[in-house]
Amino acid sequence: MLVIALFVSAEARAQTAIRASCHADGGIAPEQLVSAAQLAAIPWTCGSLDYGSGATRGWLHFLPEDLRAADGATHFVTSISRFDRITLITMAGERVLQRRSYAMDDIRLFVNGANFAIPLPDAGEATSVLVAVERAGSSALMAEGAVQRATGDKGTLGWSPHMLILLAMLIGLLFAPLIYNYAFYLVLREPFILWHMAMVLGMNAYLLVSSGIIHRFANLGIGALAFLNHMTFLCMVAAGAAFCANFIEPHAISRRMRDLLVGTGVATLIFGTWASLPIEVTRGFGNKLYLVGFLPIIALFLAVMWQAARRRSRAVWFQIYGWAPIIALGLERIVRSFGLYAVPHWGDQLIYLTLAFEIVLAALGVVDRFEVLRRDRDKAEARIDSLASLVDRDALTGMFNRRALEARYPDLRADGYTALAVIDLDHFKRVNDQYGHAMGDRVLQETAAALSSDPDTISFRLGGEEFLMLMRGPDIVERAERMRRAISIRIVNEIDGIDAPITASLGLVDTTPGVATTLRRVYAHADRLLYEAKNSGRNRMLSERIQLFDAPVRRRKSERRAGERRAAGVGG
Repeated sequence: MLVIALFVSAEARAQTAIRASCHADGGIAPEQLVSAAQLAAIPWTCGSLDYGSGATRGWLHFLPEDLRAADGATHFVTSISRFDRITLITMAGERVLQRRSYAMDDIRLFVNGANFAIPLPDAGEATSVLVAVERAGSSALMAEGAVQRATGDKGTLGWSPHMLILLAMLIGLLFAPLIYNYAFYLVLREPFILWHMAMVLGMNAYLLVSSGIIHRFANLGIGALAFLNHMTFLCMVAAGAAFCANFIEPHAISRRMRDLLVGTGVATLIFGTWASLPIEVTRGFGNKLYLVGFLPIIALFLAVMWQAARRRSRAVWFQIYGWAPIIALGLERIVRSFGLYAVPHWGDQLIYLTLAFEIVLAALGVVDRFEVLRRDRDKAEARIDSLASLVDRDALTGMFNRRALEARYPDLRADGYTALAVIDLDHFKRVNDQYGHAMGDRVLQETAAALSSDPDTISFRLGGEEFLMLMRGPDIVERAERMRRAISIRIVNEIDGIDAPITASLGLVDTTPGVATTLRRVYAHADRLLYEAKNSGRNRMLSERIQLFDAPVRRRKSERRAGERRAAGVGG
């Protein structure tokens, strides 16, 4: 609320800037204008805010009432954008007083805000002012062009000094998230913290350039300023996309959607950079290309937020409330880039309020996510301690047993362990028959070690040579397959005297978070996949991802063994 109050106060103190009553596209070259008849022949449009024809030459006509409203205008002020040439013509009645032309490199007066100013020649005698712009890089240069009187000892132009002070304060405040994010990262090394820091840095850079504060310590031309203004915003958006993809809980966004969001952020950065380059092929409409290039990333942001909200993400609401105002203003600016209308100066300054709002919400979201992750880790450690305190350990392998699985499955599933895998050693009976039970026990122990190597996996021994894993996090199928293969490798490396590889078959079911189900139903599906893997030749994994299902009845182990013997012609 304090920021809003200061913003309104600063805007109230802004210098009076009066826009032209009339504008035109095309018409006579400015150096040929010498008479009132030629002036009248220009196709003027008065009272309309449509600047969107895209002509190579545009005109602004400040009438006597415009100059009176500006209370003795001294300068022409407009937004920073590329152009070929600007010509200012002052007139007294029907007589041309002065005519001055400026190339882009001639402009050296940069004023508060992303604006530059040109002195009006013979402003004291002028009754009207004409401005001709050749090949404007953006319709904003015409739509936001205004006459203004320099005020104060230093001849202040553009935005009010109070607004500049407010933006400088905002930039200073934005360094606070960098400090506490660094502290958070030392404790919890999550990538979303780094991406939030990158987003804040991009936002600070954008504020420095677009507010005009950069003019205080850097002598840059219009071309460099226009390019930097675009690049800083592009970097902020690309970092924001990566932050969103890493910040929202893993279960709330599909892997494909997460990759699309990050990839589209990079593509937006590349396309926007190309559209912002001063090359002939995009001259005259590069600014429109730059703005339209944000449409895909806006669509991806909305799709990600919709998916995460449907999956009951807690973190996504910080993103929804933070990005909604920015997206709304972004869409408005895209439409406005076609020159269909203009807005007061405070319309462009609203972006700073929305950025401040987004940073506040994102910062709160980071703190909240930090607390959630910390609590989850504490709960996971407490749960493991609780499991260990029960009579729930398998004496041979030290793994959790069936009792622990049945007692804690609902809590573990709520913590994100939505994937269940059943593993069975192939032909284990042969090991006991050929090498003895002591060697068989060694094989089971090394199997347990191989299945306990993943930090986001909790493994159980159900009995005999049958094991079960509960898994969470990304790349579940690939991780399960790595552990299945690791069984054979570990047994070969750790146990001497076994001359044939011992393999394992695996059935895996990955279920949708939030779907009500039971251990029995999920286990029955995984057991069916294990049975199919056995019948398909063993030494393999079969997996499914299930959202809603009716689980088959669990086959008795004796029935499964009988089926295996019939399929393979051997026992074990």
